Amino acid sequence: VVVTDVVQKTVPIYGEYVAQTDARETVEIRARVQAFLEAQHFTEGTIVKKNQLLFTLDKREFEAKLQQAKAELEIAMARLGKAETDERRLKPLAERRAIGQKEADDAQSNVDLANASVKAAQAKLAEVQLHLGYTRVTAPIGGLSSRAPKSEGSLVNANETLLTTVSQVDPMWVPFSIAENEQLALNRAV
Repeated sequence: VVVTDVVQKTVPIYGEYVAQTDARETVEIRARVQAFLEAQHFTEGTIVKKNQLLFTLDKREFEAKLQQAKAELEIAMARLGKAETDERRLKPLAERRAIGQKEADDAQSNVDLANASVKAAQAKLAEVQLHLGYTRVTAPIGGLSSRAPKSEGSLVNANETLLTTVSQVDPMWVPFSIAENEQLALNRAV
């Protein structure tokens, strides 16, 4: 007969369960403007860094719109300058009642309209610059890139076309389920 001393110690409990890994954060990368896909700057299935350039879209149309918006702003600024000059010239005449009040009011109204036109042109310029910036698609998070379903030369639609996904892989979630009787047995063992 072999005899052994009984020793009390903690014994790990092992179990095998079916699980699925899940990224903590997954982001779908979509184009924000409609344009042709010009280039892909990453290899599918590799790790990309936050703010890394992933895609470039054809920006020629947006550059032309930018030049047009700049010209419209210059026109609005010139009209504002003329309206202010006219108002400065007519104001002393209106104070001396050399011209009618309507002409003075029209001059002030023209300045107000020209100011509004300048603000509208500035807003249009900002919008075009924003759209031009959207031709460079960058990764909002770092992680593992997926397959890119569109290839160079494809037309991508604004907010519709999925270009790729980026999934954060550190840390990862591993959800799994356990049978109720196993859970009860584990609770008793602990």
